[in-house]
Amino acid sequence: MGSAGRMLVTGSAGHLGEALTAHLRQAGHDVLGLDLLPGSEVDVQGSITRRELVAECMAGVSCVFHTATLHKPHVATHPPDQFVETNVTGTLILLEQAIAAGVRSFVFTSTTSTFGDAMLPGSGDQAVWVTEDLVPLPKNIYGVT
Repeated sequence: MGSAGRMLVTGSAGHLGEALTAHLRQAGHDVLGLDLLPGSEVDVQGSITRRELVAECMAGVSCVFHTATLHKPHVATHPPDQFVETNVTGTLILLEQAIAAGVRSFVFTSTTSTFGDAMLPGSGDQAVWVTEDLVPLPKNIYGVT
């Protein structure tokens, strides 16, 4: 077990979560992978919206890496309320259960889709700098949630 204690990675069947879980394990850390879908790095299959399951997964965890999400490809296949349930309510449940379990660190991953049209460079600009002053202009429910 790594010196940081047990780590929980949500979304461990997704691209980012799977790679992160594998990397942490290769570095010698004790990692629990949680995802709705099965995968090579998934230890617990279930939803982050299930409070009891999340509470069980938090036992002994010192750090959470939250990568679980419905994302852009799901816009065409899932209704907006499922985005809210997973991306907002699921995140809230994770945060609440992390606090209740005394988790020391919580890393929340996000996306530039949050900024949407704000990422379009102005006339003569090659890129947009993402700072605290950039006002989000999301294009879809993924960016909103």
